[in-house]
Amino acid sequence: MLDERGLLIAGLVAALAAVGLLLDLPAALMVSAVLAALTLREIGRLRVSLRRSRMPWGLSARIVPPRVVASTLQLGRRSHRVGQELHLRLHVNVHRQFDAAWLQIDGFEATDGVDVEVRTVSARIHGSREFEFVVRSDTAAVHRLHGVRVTVVDPLGLVRAQLFLPCPYEVAVLPRSLPLDLRHLPETRRNVRRAAGGHRPDRVQGQGDELRELREHAPGDPFKHIAWKASARRGRLMSRVFEHERARSVYAVLDTGASMRNGVPGHTALDAGLDLLHSLAECSARRNLPFGMGLVDGALVDRQPVREGLGAVVGCDRALLDVRRTVAESLAPLPEDELLNVVASYLRAVQGVDLPQITGPESWVRFRQRTVMGALARLPERERLPALRGPEPSSRADLSILRRYCRAADLALPYRPALPASERVAGLISGIESALAARKGPFVIVLASDFLGLLGHCDPLWQTAARARSRGHRLILLSLVEPAVDAIDLVDDLEHVDTARGLAKADRAARAQLLDELQQGARRAGATLLADPQPRQIVRAWGAAAFG
Repeated sequence: MLDERGLLIAGLVAALAAVGLLLDLPAALMVSAVLAALTLREIGRLRVSLRRSRMPWGLSARIVPPRVVASTLQLGRRSHRVGQELHLRLHVNVHRQFDAAWLQIDGFEATDGVDVEVRTVSARIHGSREFEFVVRSDTAAVHRLHGVRVTVVDPLGLVRAQLFLPCPYEVAVLPRSLPLDLRHLPETRRNVRRAAGGHRPDRVQGQGDELRELREHAPGDPFKHIAWKASARRGRLMSRVFEHERARSVYAVLDTGASMRNGVPGHTALDAGLDLLHSLAECSARRNLPFGMGLVDGALVDRQPVREGLGAVVGCDRALLDVRRTVAESLAPLPEDELLNVVASYLRAVQGVDLPQITGPESWVRFRQRTVMGALARLPERERLPALRGPEPSSRADLSILRRYCRAADLALPYRPALPASERVAGLISGIESALAARKGPFVIVLASDFLGLLGHCDPLWQTAARARSRGHRLILLSLVEPAVDAIDLVDDLEHVDTARGLAKADRAARAQLLDELQQGARRAGATLLADPQPRQIVRAWGAAAFG
């Protein structure tokens, strides 16, 4: 379309042409003809560059990380956590038809929960141009930038065009790291009879009662550990190395159901659970303690084996970030036609795939085939290898391809509604049983959930907790809840303020009744309960020996 200057010139051309015709002035007609020719030439140049055959319209964009000198690279600068800013660069390659034109950044198309701030909004382009922008998110997930909306103005300022340049880029935002102190976790009982193999505590090097090995004395070894007789026999100083049983192995179980996802993104109960599990994995890795985890929602959704060190943190973070991109049919049910429309809309808008229109049964079959093949051709490598993509999200091959493409492109699918109380309790029990069957126990089992709607249905959970206690495990229950919102802020009409306050008071009373039942049941089962703690309270509890 014509810019303001183009509209001004077009009006001037029309005025000169009218004056020339009325007064019979050849000069005015000639000037108007020259201006009209220049304007049409600029429009023609822009149209040539905007042909759909020149995907993407003579312009291409890609997102690259900022330049960092290798010698000054630090690991902390490469990580991106909730609330932190990530500086990126948008590199735009320009076709010669656009050379010396003006490019303006209108905004980015990204997943929900991402804030993008562009530092350089507009600039003249010559061959290529880079724009700096900052990404910030309050939600831990693998976010995706789909593309950028730009406005191109020709060098003369006559014509402008609004375009969308696809430049997919993934940004992994890790949860917050809470300063937890695992030294104050309760020690699990030793020398108890285990019901199955694999429940024997690990033996690690340290100050203990049993001899591990004899080795040559090294600087820093205690003087009292020198084996004098062995040193005399071998002619060099030898030291004794002892071992002890590990007493603090951690196994975390997190409820990822629909009720945990309610609330403001970034401040839900699920966000608090992600922060907790990520922090437990990091603190366990620092102290070289075994860490395992299970994610439940009516059943065991995901399970990470018990590992130590960096492997435990990597496995935990990968599972926690995938919680946001749930695509399995059992967790995100969606009819076939709606799933096809979601994928087809993305393929048309971002990938530029030419899909047939639906006009009848035969065109529907072609549309479905073209959509599935288009999604399959654009799957990344991790979604092609069975060892990396995990279990198939659907029993049908075509729907599984579409759902895997939704996971790769970060296309949000609606999560299923909340399950009945009996099924939710069964899911929590399956998480505890996964800890009972894991190796390198006994564990300190940390069970995190909001427990909403479970009033009067927790008796099977306490029986399982008592069985875990008898096998030497210790159980810590964390009741997570989203931050409270003032009832007045939820209503616009002053006449309904009293009603809103009454509902909020009733909710608080029901919550207090639920917490009382949880406290009594945890006390009977020998477990510890933290009732609706805030992040600071969680850190304070972990640093004050509150689980004894």
